Amino acid sequence: MRFVVGVSVMAVLLAAADVPDRPFAVGVLRRDGIVVPFAAFDGRRWSSPWPKPALELTVPIDVRSVPSNWWGPTGPLDSWEAWAGASERQPIHVSQPDWIDAHCLRQIGLRTDYRASEFPPPPHERPYPKDGLAVSPPQPIERIESVPPTSGEATAMSAVLLDAFNDAERQTARKFNHPIKTGVRERITPTIEAMYAHGGDPRVYYVESLREYRTAGTHECTLAAFGTGWFVRESGTYRALSMVVDALNCDRLGASYMMPLGVARLGTRVFWLVQFSGWDHERYVVIEPKARAVDAVLSVWGGGC
Repeated sequence: MRFVVGVSVMAVLLAAADVPDRPFAVGVLRRDGIVVPFAAFDGRRWSSPWPKPALELTVPIDVRSVPSNWWGPTGPLDSWEAWAGASERQPIHVSQPDWIDAHCLRQIGLRTDYRASEFPPPPHERPYPKDGLAVSPPQPIERIESVPPTSGEATAMSAVLLDAFNDAERQTARKFNHPIKTGVRERITPTIEAMYAHGGDPRVYYVESLREYRTAGTHECTLAAFGTGWFVRESGTYRALSMVVDALNCDRLGASYMMPLGVARLGTRVFWLVQFSGWDHERYVVIEPKARAVDAVLSVWGGGC
């Protein structure tokens, strides 16, 4: 018994040791080299002290002029580490605060010396392309894998995805007069459009899938069912954690698509850092997948119209 207690205490101490001993911040790294901080971790919890998009802004002239409450627990940060795509992490340095377009609003960011491998698009592009994640002070980040929709993993998950999609769409159909009967809807297999994964066992997935309804004669699209869901694979068995299906027009106006930025492993907890965006909106989210649920720990508005 004493041995078991000793091991338990040691496990707790080791888990605590894995939590950063100093606060850190994360931000989206735009292709034009501007970092927009969106979350800070103080060793216990996440917060979002950086100012949100607005119509009118007052931009500090340099890093030293940035109000202290904008930084939150970290204090001023003029050096960051960039995690861009599959590239090796690299140090980047802030030259000055600056403003950027955030859809129909403006946002304050930090202009850095980061240089993208691709030429940046015009500043009014929306949502503006992001190359990855910026972290300060340096913090280990794990990458989120992009899984091909035709992969063996996607095929193995298909039955679980179909059941979760059907259940979620039935809930959506109760909210309005769905033009397609349940039996007809559920004979159509959803198409996986994007699939992301992290971990080994358990392995967590985020899946974007689509079921389109078309007329019998012209095959013209009349309605799109867009599904977003979280799944987990444990010991070779797949199960759903969370699933939502939205009924949209065929142009899918209003849909949000994930861009995975990275994973922060803090002690025994794992947090996905992601962007959700559409043509007229974006937000940055800290997500904690758990054994039976998925928690949005922090959701930060990144601008919209």
